[in-house]
Amino acid sequence: MYDGVNLLTDLEVLMRRVFPSIVAILVLTGTLWAQTNEKILSVAFRGTYTTSSKVFNNPDSPSSDIRGDYIALDNIYGPGIELRVNIPGQFVALTIAAEYLSKEDESDQLVGFTTPPRRLSVKEGFRLIPVELGANVPIPLGSDGMRLSIGGGVGAYIGTRVLNVGGAEASQQNRPVSYGIHVETNFDYQIIPHLSARVEMRFRDPEFTTESKFEQLATQINGVLVQLPREPFRARINVNGLTFGMGFVFEVF
Repeated sequence: MYDGVNLLTDLEVLMRRVFPSIVAILVLTGTLWAQTNEKILSVAFRGTYTTSSKVFNNPDSPSSDIRGDYIALDNIYGPGIELRVNIPGQFVALTIAAEYLSKEDESDQLVGFTTPPRRLSVKEGFRLIPVELGANVPIPLGSDGMRLSIGGGVGAYIGTRVLNVGGAEASQQNRPVSYGIHVETNFDYQIIPHLSARVEMRFRDPEFTTESKFEQLATQINGVLVQLPREPFRARINVNGLTFGMGFVFEVF
């Protein structure tokens, strides 16, 4: 029986495998055609929702069980913007997009790196800025008011970890940038000339490793002095969920 996580994972793997074949077949058979009223430049503003992510707090542990242990951070929201340029006379549009994703969660956790180990209030999360370049091809629907397209490309993902233990903030020592690919499909519905509503679905799997350090050596919690680690420590963050977007497209010219 499929649960929600397995189903989303299988959909992502399937989409990544079949997407190049779909594009190749459409292009080679010559079924793509440009919309007669297609504008050259458009700007899209959207809100995004990403289903899930994982924070691995012990990526360097010799134990595979400890290495694979993670904290799930689900339901991630953020704004995004995309510029799309339709190449005149060609069946392809070039895109550049950026988003800002942020997720924080606060809970009581057993913290093993303090002396002694204690159950403390921990605020954990991340911030992620995806910057993606891509290409989209239209799928004919027979209507100028509705447009369906599929595409994909490459992306750079700039990540930051958020960690606060018992009121002590950990500062990040590195600025990780990871690189990857994405696959997307989107649907536009024209509301009025030059303005359309857009919904989209995006598959990607950015992952980055951070190195953090507490600047203070101890923190006082409920009258008890708790020692913090002096050495930097690492964490691996994987934003592996499906991303859904909804917003508006403004056709410039």
